[in-house]
Amino acid sequence: MKDRSLLRAVWKLTLPVIFVEATETFDHLIATLFMARVGVTELGAIGVADAVLLLFLIVPLSLVDGVQILTARRVGQRRPREAGAVFNQVFLLTLGLCAIATMALKLFSPVVGYWIVESPDVGKAIDSYLQLDAYSIGLAGVTFAYSAWLISVGRTRALIPATLIIVVVDVALNYLFIFGKLGCPALGMRGAAVGSIGAELAAAVFLTAYVWRNFNRKEYGLFRFTWPDRKTNRLLAWLSGPIAAQLVLEDSRWFVFFLIIERVGTSALAIANVVFTCYIVFCIPTEGFSETTCSMVSRFVGRNRPDRIGQVVKSTTWGAILATIPFILLALVAPQWVVAVFSPESGALGEGNASLRVVALGMFVAIPAHLWFTAVEGTGDTIAALGIDLVLTFVMLGLTYVAAIQLGWPLDRIWLAVPITWLVCLGACYGWMKSGAWKRLEL
Repeated sequence: MKDRSLLRAVWKLTLPVIFVEATETFDHLIATLFMARVGVTELGAIGVADAVLLLFLIVPLSLVDGVQILTARRVGQRRPREAGAVFNQVFLLTLGLCAIATMALKLFSPVVGYWIVESPDVGKAIDSYLQLDAYSIGLAGVTFAYSAWLISVGRTRALIPATLIIVVVDVALNYLFIFGKLGCPALGMRGAAVGSIGAELAAAVFLTAYVWRNFNRKEYGLFRFTWPDRKTNRLLAWLSGPIAAQLVLEDSRWFVFFLIIERVGTSALAIANVVFTCYIVFCIPTEGFSETTCSMVSRFVGRNRPDRIGQVVKSTTWGAILATIPFILLALVAPQWVVAVFSPESGALGEGNASLRVVALGMFVAIPAHLWFTAVEGTGDTIAALGIDLVLTFVMLGLTYVAAIQLGWPLDRIWLAVPITWLVCLGACYGWMKSGAWKRLEL
């Protein structure tokens, strides 16, 4: 009965979270779909540009991840007022860091555009996109802060309409400003940035209104900003510092991965971006179950029930696999249909079929590995998670470089680096959790 009750709680909490976890994926997917109809240069550039944007979101998002762990722990300890105080403190700090990140990206994007990539056309497209999309950083920080709060307290229903708002606004603005419809200027790749900014703004307004109206401010003390608490700052630094470094590693892995593929050729870069977009779509259910795993593990630790952690990971793993199987089957049976969505007139993109099959099969390893990794984070042992992620970075990039540059393998064999990396992750995370070394921590 306990297992069934836990499974129901997992699904109830996760289904809305899957929607919010899909927002950034949908943004990249929508931009990729539109860029495929603009040109191969723009299609390849959008993958690198989004990877760069995520680098500048790392510090704000690491704070959001830290607040999710800490507020979930306070909720588990039945201390709602302190949970609200943590959120208030992080909310203001996130806004400040996002403002700094925006200015830094606008200064740094020309370097990315002209020094890092070899193609001048790709570099110019990247810079034009990032100069405008930098303004979406603050709005993204706000929406993710609200999402972390709602996940921590187990009230995730509002995330469904928030995601729908993002998708509808993003598609509409992309269509209007990329192609210049209904009297709007035809901005090409910059039109995708307009779509991102508008979508994040709409979601931030909706979630602000929802949290303001639906939470008892006497119980949680939300939006009652006071002088920052030093103990909370120390705990957040302990949690968020390693998470920030981990996010740098994770985003850098993909950034360098794309740079290695760009050395193979512009066409290969475009194909890799399509396959990567499919991969992050496949990961949407896993990301949703991952957020649930993190919060529930932290709550059970707060209630002195670490024996439930294995049941949580087991339930979320099976849930994520069931939710991902339709995507996997489609990619295995008819990969050409999936690739054709991005560019029905491009025969070159058909070369991505084999790579897509490799990624699809790799999800059976990626899903349990990702959720055990999240369990390590949920215990608060973010330093151990950082160490594991460092090993994964060397494994993935080393395999990619050898396969692409040294051996000159085709793209589908290069993508084998991803499932091999997840296999290493699974063994490391499972072993660490079973060792009980994370029990040394107190939050």
